[in-house]
Amino acid sequence: MAQNEYAVRLEHVTKTFGPVVANKDVSLGVRRGEILALLGENGSGKTTLMNMIAGIYFPDEGEIYVGDKAATIRSPRDALDLGIGMIHQHFKLVDVFSATENIALSMGSGEKFDLKKVHDKARAICEKYEFALDLDQKVYEMSVSQKQTLEIVKVLYRGADILILDEPTAVLTPQETEKLFSVIRNMKADGKAVIIITHKLHEVLSISDRVAILRKGEYVGDIATKDADEAKLTEMMVGEKVELNIDRPEPVNPVKRLDIEHLTVRSAEGITVLDDASFPVYGGEILGIAGISGNGQKELLEAIAGLQPAESGASIEYYAPDAAAPVQLVGKSPKAIREAGIHLSFVPEDRLGMGLVGSM
Repeated sequence: MAQNEYAVRLEHVTKTFGPVVANKDVSLGVRRGEILALLGENGSGKTTLMNMIAGIYFPDEGEIYVGDKAATIRSPRDALDLGIGMIHQHFKLVDVFSATENIALSMGSGEKFDLKKVHDKARAICEKYEFALDLDQKVYEMSVSQKQTLEIVKVLYRGADILILDEPTAVLTPQETEKLFSVIRNMKADGKAVIIITHKLHEVLSISDRVAILRKGEYVGDIATKDADEAKLTEMMVGEKVELNIDRPEPVNPVKRLDIEHLTVRSAEGITVLDDASFPVYGGEILGIAGISGNGQKELLEAIAGLQPAESGASIEYYAPDAAAPVQLVGKSPKAIREAGIHLSFVPEDRLGMGLVGSM
């Protein structure tokens, strides 16, 4: 097999952090016009390995070849100069800037700063790969999926022809995932090399051409996707046969915890985003809420958590384990809910932006 088929090759790459061996003697490659899924459990070293190609870490041992030349990648800028772009799980965007301004930030140092030029070139990229992106929209107004699209446009703008996506579907709905996959297939058809880091088996089978598997930092091997199935991939990932059937026992003595009645929520623009929702929630069982993104799930959860005001007539009653009477949550802030001794936690969809204080 001719070496020049490979866009990127790793040979005997090892990376340690103190006593922890993140990657041990890994050799693998990805060809142009190929979608490679990099599969492994959490902590198997997938992201560390790709961070070395992207210039964020430097290997302790081993070589990285781009095309057929050995490359020294000491920074993300070196990686971009070699045509390598990585889209991280947590986006690196400036919230108060528009999409175009964020793209302009990643320009090369020799280029003249001209926002209109940036806008036109970015629009051409969006049209070519069929991205749905409003280039004038501010990042803080964007959905998670639009932010991710912007990150991809950013690296394509810089001329990347080797793309690494770190768990790109972790934050997307199934519909958004399908859109992302069709874009990835367009990029493959254009001759780009794409590596997707993931641990969702059904997605691996639907999008990739070949699967490379890591286990505890070591490269287990690769397999053509057409020859793989979920059981085989799981076995390679975990090292033993795994039963994929989930045992769902009936809930034992469910106890009512929340009673939601006539919950209506309006957005800041006065649009009704949640209309008269009523249902009970029981302790001892898991309640799933289904709906396409934008159908009110976010507002429903935020209203229960005290982050969204409900319209009058709504009631959210909380039944404590041994209390005589329920407590009304409507009208209480998250702080008031906590001070009332109610143990209620809310994990938002944008965990990094809304759930954490980045500077702390």
